[in-house]
Amino acid sequence: MANTKSQTIRLFVVEEQEIYRELYKSILPSMAAVELLKVSSSEDLAEMDRFVASETPDVLILSTKKLDNNIIDSLEKIRIAYPQIGIVLLLVFYTAQDIDSLRKLALAGKGGMALFLKQSLDLTDQLMGIITSVNRGQVILDPLLTSFLLMEKTESPFLSQLTARESEILGLLAKGYTNSSIADVLFIDVKTVEHHINSMYSKLRAGSDFNNRHPRVSAARLYLEAVGELSTSAIS
Repeated sequence: MANTKSQTIRLFVVEEQEIYRELYKSILPSMAAVELLKVSSSEDLAEMDRFVASETPDVLILSTKKLDNNIIDSLEKIRIAYPQIGIVLLLVFYTAQDIDSLRKLALAGKGGMALFLKQSLDLTDQLMGIITSVNRGQVILDPLLTSFLLMEKTESPFLSQLTARESEILGLLAKGYTNSSIADVLFIDVKTVEHHINSMYSKLRAGSDFNNRHPRVSAARLYLEAVGELSTSAIS
């Protein structure tokens, strides 16, 4: 089917980080193929839904540090109700528990969809390419997310023991984040991170694969095995 959309892409951006909102306002209007309708924060998803309903942008970019069910529900409803709207979801990080939600979102509706980690975007042209692709109805995934999203869910007894916060911290730990970096990303005190990690270790210590001499390495390996990301280049 031929693409009947106009050459100018009407863009709506929802970004929770102020510094990126200002960058979008500065950079996107300079792109000849883009008409920037609005840049707003992600604090009020109802306002986002109202704007989408009234203005029907060609592409919606939503950037968030942490996924939650409200974000997924809003995006899923938009994908189903407005299949002509392409959606770009940018994440700072994700947990094992997020994968089912992301997979469900990618399969919902028939419109264009892009799921990317924010740190994977290096160039303005790269972002413009993503915007153009979802506007044309394509579904594209960050290579770092692809294998994860295409996997069937793997049951993991040890992951089910962890709290939501512990799962978030373990996911970041497995990606090589230091305790202080985890604290920065999650906006919590480093001592709180240490408390959660120690609690997590106590839950994982019962496992036969847990190495008390190298608990951080063991925890990361168990996580990566559970989510299917352990490879020959992973932590050893």
